[in-house]
Amino acid sequence: MLERLIEKREIDFISMDVKAPLDLSHYIRVTGSPVRLDLIRKSIEILQRGGVAYEFRMTAVPGLHSIDDIRQLGQQLKAGSRLVLQNFNPENPMDPFLRDIRPYDPERLRELEREVQGMT
Repeated sequence: MLERLIEKREIDFISMDVKAPLDLSHYIRVTGSPVRLDLIRKSIEILQRGGVAYEFRMTAVPGLHSIDDIRQLGQQLKAGSRLVLQNFNPENPMDPFLRDIRPYDPERLRELEREVQGMT
């Protein structure tokens, strides 16, 4: 489906949320459900071929994502400025247990974003 939309030029930009480093244990821990990591990797590969403008986004949640996890994803994607880190907002999370989590310090997260964007 994604390839077809790109080939037919029916889309001109894609933002893809990447929930965790690209290994099954991380992904299942963060999402809380089984995933088809092969399909996630395939979508990433399709975007990285360059047929459409894109970005990858990761919402960094302390306790779910360590600094090392974020760096690992940066190394895996090597997406440069196309990897954007979003800070977690605990105001209205889907999981009520996340309400008490304090987001990353915004300046620290921006520093980390610059670091992973340098991994090309």
